[in-house]
Amino acid sequence: MILSLVFGFIVGIGVGSFFFPSFGLVLAVVFLTVIFFFYKFFVGEKEKRILFLISFFLLGATLGLSRMHFSDNYRVSTLSQFENKKTEFVGIVTDEPDVREKATMLTVLLQTASTTSQKIKLNEKIILSTAIYPQFSYGDQISFSTKLAMPEKIKSNDREFDYGGYLRVRGIWYTAGFVYPKLISENHGSVINKYLFKIKNAFVASMNRAIPPPESDLSAGLLLGAKQSLGKERLAEFARAGVSHVVVLSGYNITIVAESLIAFFSFLSATLSFGIGALGIILFTILAGGGASALRATIMVLVALVARKFGREYSVARAFGFAVVLMLVLNPLLLVFDPSFQLSVFATIGIIFVSPFLEPHLSKIPQKFGMREIVSATVSTQLVVLPFIIYSNGILSLVALPVNILILATVPSAMFLGFLTGLVGLFSLWLSYIPAIFSYALLWYQLTVVHIGATLSFGSFILPAFSPWVVVLVYAIIGTGLYFLQKKTT
Repeated sequence: MILSLVFGFIVGIGVGSFFFPSFGLVLAVVFLTVIFFFYKFFVGEKEKRILFLISFFLLGATLGLSRMHFSDNYRVSTLSQFENKKTEFVGIVTDEPDVREKATMLTVLLQTASTTSQKIKLNEKIILSTAIYPQFSYGDQISFSTKLAMPEKIKSNDREFDYGGYLRVRGIWYTAGFVYPKLISENHGSVINKYLFKIKNAFVASMNRAIPPPESDLSAGLLLGAKQSLGKERLAEFARAGVSHVVVLSGYNITIVAESLIAFFSFLSATLSFGIGALGIILFTILAGGGASALRATIMVLVALVARKFGREYSVARAFGFAVVLMLVLNPLLLVFDPSFQLSVFATIGIIFVSPFLEPHLSKIPQKFGMREIVSATVSTQLVVLPFIIYSNGILSLVALPVNILILATVPSAMFLGFLTGLVGLFSLWLSYIPAIFSYALLWYQLTVVHIGATLSFGSFILPAFSPWVVVLVYAIIGTGLYFLQKKTT
């Protein structure tokens, strides 16, 4: 019943993402729901159950369509009046600057726009690019002159990425070109965010002093999801080797933070250590940027902590469903327009639902060092995410499985040693060299394996673009295969 409701809700959001869900459409689905619900009183028990499930599916679809009706997807931006017009703006940097190889991307909340005749008050975000120097910080109030433009679709490997939809998820409708902002004043942001970013920058700087790049960049990616620091070339290598997920903040990273905090403060009362653990992972998620995959993982970990605290049975599948539905209620645009959310959902489905089917068939793989579990999780994840990845970027990696198996076992140690290096380095550079030596060795090993896998001539191929219905068909085949595999096992 609940599953039917949730599935209907997701379908409703999906349909409403492509077609405006007018009041008439929503009313028609409501009317259809009522018909199916009352018709079940006139049929047999078997048909009654089917109609009951259909009724809940349609109820969920009604809720999904209604949520999209009131979403930002069809809202007209207040900045449309300034499109392609040279205008002087004043705004505040509302996120940590994203420093790339040749430029810095700033997310700015516009406050005012000055025209020849008047000054107009605004309250909408844009993204602009500027030089790496001079540096701007979170909370800086800046002024700049630019022409706003609608973001265009990005073409790659015969595919188009809806960059406009991706930004719309984040409440951004317009971008600015390369500008040269002027600093007006500082300290206009949240005090909590300000100090979190300061701690993050101090930690990363401490780690960089003891571990040279690119190993230090990989460590920042593992610990904080700061994958952009690796640069385009190395990120492309990670994509060709099928291990891009390694530098995306996931449930594993966040679980480590929560468990570490609770263990560290175990001398306190159970309630206090629980509160510190929960607060810690929330602050850590903010510090790491609060992306969709990190937010999904945070919700699931918080649900696990609450279940443990109150002695309730924890179901990872229910926690996953709760996290997905909650995120879509808060921001329904995630479903269609955010690839990181989609990839996170597919990967989690592979680990939670597919891995248990495959692991019993991998009895020949030894359990030592958790090898069987790693292989099972890796195969399951690749099986579920591969069709989506190929459809999205066209890259078919033939080395993804062996590369994942070779490096995933070393990730926990690399994360721990990297964290220890950055933490100790805040107090003593010389002492930080001790964990840094071992951290560097593991990080070098990971980068080397990825580089070898990515540079093999047969390692990856670019496939031509194809219809999304092909993806649906592939997932139907995978689902059917798993169904018969389960029946054979039982």
